[in-house]
Amino acid sequence: MDVSQSEQFRITIDVRHAILAVATVLDFVGVDDLHHGHRVAYMAYECANVLNWSEDKKQFVYFAGLIHDCGVSSTNEHLRLLKLMQPEDISFHCVRGFEGLIKCPILDRFSLAILYHHTPWQELIELDIPEFDRDVAALIFLADRTDFLRARYTHGCHEELITLYENLVTENLLAHRETLFKPEMVDAMCQLVNKDGFWYNMEPAHIEKMALDFKENYFYDSELSLDGVIQIARFLAKIVDAKSPFTFYHSEKVALLAKLVAKECGIADLDAELLYVAGLLHDVGKLKTPDLLLHKPGALTREEYSIVKRHTAYTAFTLHSFFPNSLIAQWASNHHERLDGSGYPFRKGPEQLDLPSRILALVDVFQALTQKRPYRGSMSLSEVLEIMLPMVQQGKLDSNVYDVLLADADNFYQLSTQEYEDIKL
Repeated sequence: MDVSQSEQFRITIDVRHAILAVATVLDFVGVDDLHHGHRVAYMAYECANVLNWSEDKKQFVYFAGLIHDCGVSSTNEHLRLLKLMQPEDISFHCVRGFEGLIKCPILDRFSLAILYHHTPWQELIELDIPEFDRDVAALIFLADRTDFLRARYTHGCHEELITLYENLVTENLLAHRETLFKPEMVDAMCQLVNKDGFWYNMEPAHIEKMALDFKENYFYDSELSLDGVIQIARFLAKIVDAKSPFTFYHSEKVALLAKLVAKECGIADLDAELLYVAGLLHDVGKLKTPDLLLHKPGALTREEYSIVKRHTAYTAFTLHSFFPNSLIAQWASNHHERLDGSGYPFRKGPEQLDLPSRILALVDVFQALTQKRPYRGSMSLSEVLEIMLPMVQQGKLDSNVYDVLLADADNFYQLSTQEYEDIKL
């Protein structure tokens, strides 16, 4: 497929839709408790309504609520947050979320609220931070723990039965008034939790529609530039790669290698940048893969492998909504397809796999082989090529792309294995 006409792949997405897409990716982590971020956003916004916050402040707490757990990558870490009202070691994911946000200029305005979104009110009130961020952090904390109570009382039963436990939720919140939570916020939230309709409106589709119905806002309605898209993609890539110590920087390395190989293959600069985005996001579906399978030290069973393979479909679903008018989703979800039809998830053949898809598939194999895994160490360049050459000869990987990689193999291997901080993008 000719990819020289870059206009075909123009990205059109505003900040509002980008944050909603980020929230969808983050919800993959909560395998056993989906849409936590959506519910926190909804509860915080409704409580802000009761508190008579300004429109800008209400929208801010909503979007901050959507991404408040951006420092959580593993399912086990998510589940720990559901065990106690104030779990131990709770600050780790707050700090990690903060660090990710301050490196993403599009989203850095949310960083302080996310850093302190589990800080008890008695401590938060003593901190020298802007009142705006203190209020947002306090309200997200309250909404987060209200959702924790919802999960506790509906465990093992239909979630709408939370309406039978409204008094218990209220008692728990009041018990922590002034210590964990800001008093007037607790009072406002208690008004809401005692209304059945408050709980019934927690459907993800309804919560997302709220964002689309908000009054126009210059920041949320502004269209992202390509640089902004790359910022969001790198932000998500760090979350994906943090899920496992064995895949650390994998997405970012694959993206860089794909971009460089694409340019060597004669692909236009803009298309190479879009392929870079696809490389950053090719594994977002893995956030929904159980941790135990990614960390397993031995070979996967047929059943386990079947579960792992689904991550390509999750990637496709997410990126098609993120980039509806671009081939980025297709390129990203094709990274396990093979030219001989033996790949997954659709067993595509050569006529269905364009050059960017072929590049991404090959560099994904190359980079994965250079990384340590639970069952082996990092391979040398000669070992990597010894594995890849038969895949090329068998018609699984593109021979022309392989030749480009081979021509500068030492440099590509160095980029794939060196510490990420040393890489010049």
